[in-house]
Amino acid sequence: MFSKPYFIQTIKSNIKLHAIITGILCLLISIIMSVFDPKMIEDIKNASSGVAINPLGDISSLIAFIANQFYGMMAIIFPMIYLIIVGNKLIAGQVDKGSMAYNLSTPVTRTQITFTSAIYLVGSLAVMFGFIAGVGSAVAAIVQPGVLDYGVFLTLTLGCFLFQFAISGITFFASCVFNNSSRSLTVGAGLPLAFFAFNLLASMSDELQFLKNFSLITLFDRDAIMDGKGYLAKLIILAVIGIVLYVAGIKAFKEKDLPL
Repeated sequence: MFSKPYFIQTIKSNIKLHAIITGILCLLISIIMSVFDPKMIEDIKNASSGVAINPLGDISSLIAFIANQFYGMMAIIFPMIYLIIVGNKLIAGQVDKGSMAYNLSTPVTRTQITFTSAIYLVGSLAVMFGFIAGVGSAVAAIVQPGVLDYGVFLTLTLGCFLFQFAISGITFFASCVFNNSSRSLTVGAGLPLAFFAFNLLASMSDELQFLKNFSLITLFDRDAIMDGKGYLAKLIILAVIGIVLYVAGIKAFKEKDLPL
């Protein structure tokens, strides 16, 4: 089911984008770790005490600052962009451009292509969040010694990874089902971006809180993770969603007619 040559080819084709997105995220987590200062945070809290909605959220501690500023926005949108682009490119993009016909003319089978592509997408996502965890932990040890709760930080990292794993399942499934990029992106990009928009709107007004019920981001419950309870079942659901969509995508591509 796994093709090593095809896997290496896929890595070479996507390594630049992966390096750019991973580098940006590592830079951002480093900056957030570095700029946190209790006195500055207290001044910001006092300045925003009369505001109905605090756009910064809870920033009372380093881990809360990271949870809201990094995992609430940056670690959501940047990996999502990567998954949308690469997820479409792996299958639907190749069918659309005609390169899938060449790949299937070699000894590589449909199942090998989809399974290897799935391994790459999940593996590259794991590497991305592995770098975030490693760089974040190292920077915190240097600039904020003894301040970061590493257990919560790593759980937040795992939770965000599982959310993005579910998103990658959506982009991969759409790429396997549709034969052209426009339709693949309508679903593979449309749904994740809708989740992001719903979550953003819900955070702006109490009247729009109901929109959170339509976003997968709700299952990445940062508050529950920081409280240390009530998050495990939600993370399991995200993992199950991702697995089901990957399996369904591989099966759909194997059985569908291709315009070759």
